[in-house]
Amino acid sequence: MLQRDYFIRIIEEFMAAVSRFLEKDIDRRTDDDLRDLYRQYVGDYDTLRNLSAAETVGYAREQWKDDRRMQQLEMLAELLYVEGSYKQKPLRDMLLEKSFALFTYVDRHSSDFSLTRRAKLSAIKGLLGSDINLDDILI
Repeated sequence: MLQRDYFIRIIEEFMAAVSRFLEKDIDRRTDDDLRDLYRQYVGDYDTLRNLSAAETVGYAREQWKDDRRMQQLEMLAELLYVEGSYKQKPLRDMLLEKSFALFTYVDRHSSDFSLTRRAKLSAIKGLLGSDINLDDILI
């Protein structure tokens, strides 16, 4: 019970940190700030950002504890979504597609239903301007 409460607190801190990052003017958001968020909450920026969605799920299975894996994957999807929301194409689309795949994976495999997650999936579809089919996500 204490571990679950502790991890819930970490998730709340994560969401507050992401909110502070997003409140900055877009010109004041730095890659170093974003790298720091990755490092603090999910792991090495270069590793996690450069893996494919399927490789990321494999990495999560190997590196993250079972009881925290889904939440950490969702935090990573959130960071990719945030980064993709202010980067330029084609990097923007790559980050958003990976975020979409990870949110979809979490949505399918998590025991927690989330309207927020569903809203993000919808928002990403809108940003990409394409018909992403959930059945095309193989992870």
